[in-house]
Parts: sequence; C-alpha cells; structure tokens
Amino acid sequence: MTAKKRTRVQVTIDEEMNSLLEEIYALTGTPKATTIGEFLSDIKPHLRMSVDLIKKIKANEMQMSDARRVINTLLADTGDVIHHAQGDLNKALREINKETDEELNDVTNNRKSN
Repeated sequence: MTAKKRTRVQVTIDEEMNSLLEEIYALTGTPKATTIGEFLSDIKPHLRMSVDLIKKIKANEMQMSDARRVINTLLADTGDVIHHAQGDLNKALREINKETDEELNDVTNNRKSN
C-alpha cells in the first residue's frame, strides 16, 4: 500500500492560534503541522462543497438565496462537528477526573484505616 502524496504549505496564524497549537503539542506531543493537517482533513468534505458552491455561483447556476441556504447548512454542519469534538473532550475529561477521584478515595480510605 502506498502512502498518499502530501504537499507542504506555509500557513500564517495569529498568536492565539499558535498558543493553542503549542499547548496541544505540549499535552499530546502531536506537532502543530500534524494537528493542522488533521483538522483540514476533517473539513475536506465541507471544502469540496464550498468549491462546488463557488463554481455554481460564478457560472450563475445558483441564485444567491440558494447559496445562502447552502452556506447556512455548511455552518450548521460545522457546528455539529465542533459539538461532537466538544463531547469527545468532555468524555475524556470525565474519564481523567474519574481516575483522579478513585485515587483520592483510595488515599483517603487508607488514611482512615491507619
């Protein structure tokens, strides 16, 4: 099986985004470029739809009202993706907290036993 050919691109981001990516790297060890690449892969279907939409608008095959409807649908879909990601994050945090709570309970119970 051959790996997909990848193209390197240069991206300029603001300081806040850079800080967030640095924090993700510090927490996970995932390089910034990998994180950005994964995010872009996740939105690839939406980018394809955007390209098709722009082509239709430029070819006058779509009225602006139809374009607005499609864009609103894209935004709603993006909101769903963000909501799903937030749910995954919350689940991971609960799992981490559960382990910490169990450790604290063990320590407390051991102190009471002594």
